Amino acid sequence: MQPERSQPVDDERRRHAFTMASAPPTLRLTEWPFDPTIAMLVQADHTIDINTDELVSLIDRASSKGVRKIRTGALRATSVERVISHGFHVIDELALLRFDFAAPLPQIRPEGELRHLRRRHLRNAEAVDLDAFGPKWGQHREALRETQRATLHSRSRRCGDDQDVVIGFALSGYTNNVGYLQRLAVAQRHQGRGIGFSLSCDALHWMHQRGCDHALVNTSLQNDTALALYKQIGFSQLSERLTIAELDVSTAS
Repeated sequence: MQPERSQPVDDERRRHAFTMASAPPTLRLTEWPFDPTIAMLVQADHTIDINTDELVSLIDRASSKGVRKIRTGALRATSVERVISHGFHVIDELALLRFDFAAPLPQIRPEGELRHLRRRHLRNAEAVDLDAFGPKWGQHREALRETQRATLHSRSRRCGDDQDVVIGFALSGYTNNVGYLQRLAVAQRHQGRGIGFSLSCDALHWMHQRGCDHALVNTSLQNDTALALYKQIGFSQLSERLTIAELDVSTAS
């Protein structure tokens, strides 16, 4: 078995990185962060189930490009059934949690000053994300930019001084009346100081001010620290789970 790889991001190369889309483009494949031999299967609309013919077409095209694995984003149950029937296997399950804004908002703690996370900070944010999540699940700066664009309205905040220091960051957004805490990362040596709590609460206050009814966040069922943090803030774990699945392209039929 080949180990997971971790490569620095080459901005020039990434502008020419492969992207494959179905037609119509309800599915697409992009490079998995830090490993160009793994493709990420992305759904354009998670409310629409994965189309089997589109999935098969993308698997065939990925195989012809030398991709060794295809890894999904977070999938709902019906889409999981579709990919598993085509040889994918589950590699992680995610808890889905909800914060209802009818409940009292948690107070933001003064651990570290929160500032805007701007584009020039993304290189440092990438390093924090890789430190927090490791090469398998870490996101590079291009992936973080995609996350910022995933919702109609977005907010990016960092903990650090007034220079370019990033010791933790949060990406959040909302579409219509639903808020999303999309990415939260704190450098390992700064964890346990309340930085993640402050960044999360800052995002919730912003969503509430914009009229959101509730907010959602997901995290691995194995991430006890994150689960405890979100429950401390006031999130409730839902019965629904999300799934990440993977296909070894070389053994796919």
